Amino acid sequence: MSVNSRMPVLFVGHGNPMNAIEDNSFSRSWKKLGEELGKPKVILSVSAHFAKDRPRISTSMENKQIYDMYGFPDQLYQVKYHTVGAPEYAGRALELCEGRLTADNSWGLDHGIWSVLIHMYPKADIPIVTMGVGYRTSPEEHFELGRMLRPLRDEDVLILTSGNVVHNLSLVSWNKKDGFEWADRFDEAVIESIRDRRFSDVVDYRKLPGHEKAFRTVEHFYPLLVALGAACDDDEISVSNDQRLMGAMSMTSYLFTPPMVE
Repeated sequence: MSVNSRMPVLFVGHGNPMNAIEDNSFSRSWKKLGEELGKPKVILSVSAHFAKDRPRISTSMENKQIYDMYGFPDQLYQVKYHTVGAPEYAGRALELCEGRLTADNSWGLDHGIWSVLIHMYPKADIPIVTMGVGYRTSPEEHFELGRMLRPLRDEDVLILTSGNVVHNLSLVSWNKKDGFEWADRFDEAVIESIRDRRFSDVVDYRKLPGHEKAFRTVEHFYPLLVALGAACDDDEISVSNDQRLMGAMSMTSYLFTPPMVE
């Protein structure tokens, strides 16, 4: 029987919070992903919405659900996704990261995570450690954080990061069904770099075409760098949801899967 030697790493372009309650291509892909990946012991979630000056991680046994979106239908605020934390694994992450992470229990499970997991694992029966990114921390440091967290994959931990490669709400065109030319160029350059395993080009994203408009602030991009750092040289790379919406938002997602072993 062939099995995976370690857990995968996932970066999800989570997009519109309404994906939590809509039946669309994105929500269906997340449901299928949960079925294919199986059930991990713990999920380490890295969310664009848990953004502080430096990367933080929750050590709490409780994950408060956060409705960090405004002006949406009431149905969205009725979505419940209650999970426990995993303090032991949070402590393990702090140990692995050697002072580059700070314990912080002021946040919780935000829509960047639960809007995806409600489709992947609807029973909400997997402990989740919530981690964030640091807007005063360099791209290189986020990549290194992922590298330092990599051993968790051998401990039945699914590293799930969530953001958007292109995320510029100031340039969104609500009725546009695809991307602006600059958004396509940046997203496609990232895809090509990752498929060719030139992760350093993604970390040094300012050299990629279209980067000037891809995002105004870094928090939605940095989770991807954590995922790239946690990826292994022999991982298979899959790209999904390769779409730009409303001109200035990318839904592109990446899965890094270990080879099968006998």
